[in-house]
Amino acid sequence: MNSRSNDLLVDAIANDGYAITPDFLPPHLIKALADETKALHAQGALQAATTGLSSRRSADNVGLRGDFIHWLEDDLASPAQQGYLAAMRQLQQDFNQALFMGLFELETHLAIYPPGAVYRKHLDQFQGRAERQVSCILYLNEDWLPEDGGTLRIYLNGSASEPYMDISPTGGTLVTFLSGRFMHEVMPSRRERISLTGWFRTRSTAI
Repeated sequence: MNSRSNDLLVDAIANDGYAITPDFLPPHLIKALADETKALHAQGALQAATTGLSSRRSADNVGLRGDFIHWLEDDLASPAQQGYLAAMRQLQQDFNQALFMGLFELETHLAIYPPGAVYRKHLDQFQGRAERQVSCILYLNEDWLPEDGGTLRIYLNGSASEPYMDISPTGGTLVTFLSGRFMHEVMPSRRERISLTGWFRTRSTAI
């Protein structure tokens, strides 16, 4: 990721509230991250994701969200994960310098959606909590085709069903958007769908 690309990304967030950045990381790093995610899943290291602040999946969760996740920890990060985290630290710095956002950390996890799994329409900020400021989704899928589905659908006018934008989860693409502004959902896919999903956070703030 070069500084010019980061500048364009930050400008898009400032102007539109979202940005779509192809080739955010080089292909070899995307492949390494995808391979690690698959290996962790095979080892049983990914856990069924929950919704809201709950740490336990309920019967309702299954219909709302079907992915499996593994949180990253800086001190346990592999070389590929360190490459990703370094790029995100630079992006965080660029956001703070240009937009004075006060971002101080990134929480991030690997995610696998099995074929057919979804994440229904939601907002990334929890009710009454405004720490999550910028959502960041880096896709790790090789040779993704339109017929594979699995798009990220972003609703551009609050909770209204239209207009919306569908974004293909093509490997190397980074999608960023203001966490408290855009409702969004993950549409079902015909293939396993892999991503690194994270949020730049400010310090605890009640809303």
